[in-house]
Amino acid sequence: MHNDSGRISDVVNPVPKVYDKPTPRIMDIVRNIKSMSLNQFLSLQVFEGVYVLALAFLPFLLAFRVVAYIILAGIALTTIVIGYRLLTLRLVNPEGKVVLITGCDSGFGNACARRLNADGYTVVAGCLDDQSEGAQCLQEIATGHLSVIKLDITDAQSVQSCATKLQTLCGGHGLWCLLNNAGVCSFGDVELSSLETYRHIMEVNVFGTLKITKACLPLLRVAKGRVVTMTGSTGLLAPPGYSAFSMSQFSLEAMCDSLRAEMSPFNVKVITVRPGNFFGATGMLNRTGMERLQNSLEDIRKTSNEEVLSAYGEKFLDRQYSQLSELSKSTAGSLAKVIDAIEDAVGNTKPYSQYLVDGGNQLLDVGNILIRLRPFLPTSLHDYLVSKLYQSKIN
Repeated sequence: MHNDSGRISDVVNPVPKVYDKPTPRIMDIVRNIKSMSLNQFLSLQVFEGVYVLALAFLPFLLAFRVVAYIILAGIALTTIVIGYRLLTLRLVNPEGKVVLITGCDSGFGNACARRLNADGYTVVAGCLDDQSEGAQCLQEIATGHLSVIKLDITDAQSVQSCATKLQTLCGGHGLWCLLNNAGVCSFGDVELSSLETYRHIMEVNVFGTLKITKACLPLLRVAKGRVVTMTGSTGLLAPPGYSAFSMSQFSLEAMCDSLRAEMSPFNVKVITVRPGNFFGATGMLNRTGMERLQNSLEDIRKTSNEEVLSAYGEKFLDRQYSQLSELSKSTAGSLAKVIDAIEDAVGNTKPYSQYLVDGGNQLLDVGNILIRLRPFLPTSLHDYLVSKLYQSKIN
């Protein structure tokens, strides 16, 4: 992610440990291809939910056959969809296909560069700091299929320089995929966060992503390629304390929705990937990340109006830190499920337009469950559940 000293961002764990060893070459064997696709689809955890419900309500189902028939029909339909997905799975030939990934200093971007390079794509890894630990690790494994470039998506000259290099590298074949991953994250309530924080988040996450996307569209049209944008579950659900970050993610969702329709006549696919609870795996909530978070909350304490702080209570920011510390214990320990989804988005001839990837180290990703339930719940009930999950008490 985009590195900004002193801010909470996805740069605190440059090289995810899960990718220190060579990642599986999914494209080597058809059986592995199918396994990857199935695992991606099962990330919705349909089977786990059905299994638990079946055990809990088995006597009820036996007593009410109509309900049992409906559930069995749902299981059968799910099986048919999975089977169809597997039977129709086709992957593109990665040879000669160029993929640009932004924000490769750490986290998802760094892991994706490794995976797609192993798959045989020609990967251009954009790093804010090409001398960072993550960039150097990529340079160590760089072959003719992987190159590291310095890229600041907020700087017009840097973006233009990148586009020029891509044009030379792609030749007349165009750019197969732009993976928009670079970005920054911030935490703080609306009343406690400065306008400068909001401007910075929007400048990097929204306008920076827009700059690099517009620069790459001509090359993407030539290749009939695809734009894959990381938004996160916070692009669908805005938890308390995440308003600045969620605003940027909602904006990216809107950009992708419009761009998907606009690019359809050119056969350019526009795809969004929304990771759930993977904050710890990216390093955002590891020890260094929590130290950055504590410093950020201290800055809020120092710069906020005393009357406002008094209204929230002296211990409010401390409780927020404790709550996020607890969240770090429930986060996923690996980026693998998200990288699988991105790999499918890049390499599948018929990818989904949207991927919501469940995270966490428990059976269910509660935040993603709330996203799925939102259309069916009264707003008051949904807000209550979100508050119970995320919000710190006042006073």
